Amino acid sequence: MAVLTAQGIARVAIPLITRSLVLGRTVTMVPAAGFTGPNGETITVRVRKPRSARTQATAGSSITYDDQNEVAVEVTLAHLYDAYHVTDEDLSLNLEDFASQISAPQAAAVATGAEDALATAMNDLAVDAEFAASATADDTKATILGARETLGEADVPAGDRFLAVSPSIATRLLSLDELIRVDASGADSALRDAIIGRYLGFTVVESNGLDTDTAVAYHRSGFVWANKLPSTPRGANETATVSRDGVNIRQIFQYDPDVLSDASVLSTFAGAAAVHDEDSPASGSDYPRIVKLGVASS
Repeated sequence: MAVLTAQGIARVAIPLITRSLVLGRTVTMVPAAGFTGPNGETITVRVRKPRSARTQATAGSSITYDDQNEVAVEVTLAHLYDAYHVTDEDLSLNLEDFASQISAPQAAAVATGAEDALATAMNDLAVDAEFAASATADDTKATILGARETLGEADVPAGDRFLAVSPSIATRLLSLDELIRVDASGADSALRDAIIGRYLGFTVVESNGLDTDTAVAYHRSGFVWANKLPSTPRGANETATVSRDGVNIRQIFQYDPDVLSDASVLSTFAGAAAVHDEDSPASGSDYPRIVKLGVASS
């Protein structure tokens, strides 16, 4: 078994977390520098409301100056962690590969928690339109075309549009001839990121963090997601921190003599929110960058 070090464990963990955070790569990342202070701090993201041009009534007449209106979207970070006591018996008798047996499951747990913050923001939205209970190619296409039209009518830019789907909706899409499959295009990196393909102007991403029979059509600006590296504690015996592609993880590794075990703790801060254009959003129309899709009851 390889020698255990915090740096080694962290370097094993970060690729696992990076591969797991599929949804985080499709939304707007809040700069980590904006979060300071205690666990759970909330930061306000200010979203500019669209402006409308005015018409001058007559030549030389006075014009109107409009304020720039903004909507406050709050993002709260939670401290997500996975802690494990590696006993002397584990180290001496049981473990063959610390990275695969201990680090990988810990990293997967932290990664899932970080992505769940964003998936929860998607799951909490009300459904705007529904697929038919019985899947057909025509209905699937018509429903997604409807979401595309809704985004277009809201002046959402055509680029950076995503369709995040649960596995059951992915099954509907994968049966469509018009879906541009990434496995057919040879885009291996896209496959590793769980991107299914392109359809009707959307990059389709599958995530089992979404509720069954749901999908979310959105522009990158429709959600904000934050991931911040925890500070290095002064009392820890050995720590390591690694950041890559906006994903941050801290690993603490030290001996706990009270239980004759090594403590391995991986953690990160994460939080997310849907972007709305009204101060007190009450309906789907208040989230013009997002269309939530579900499946009608049979």
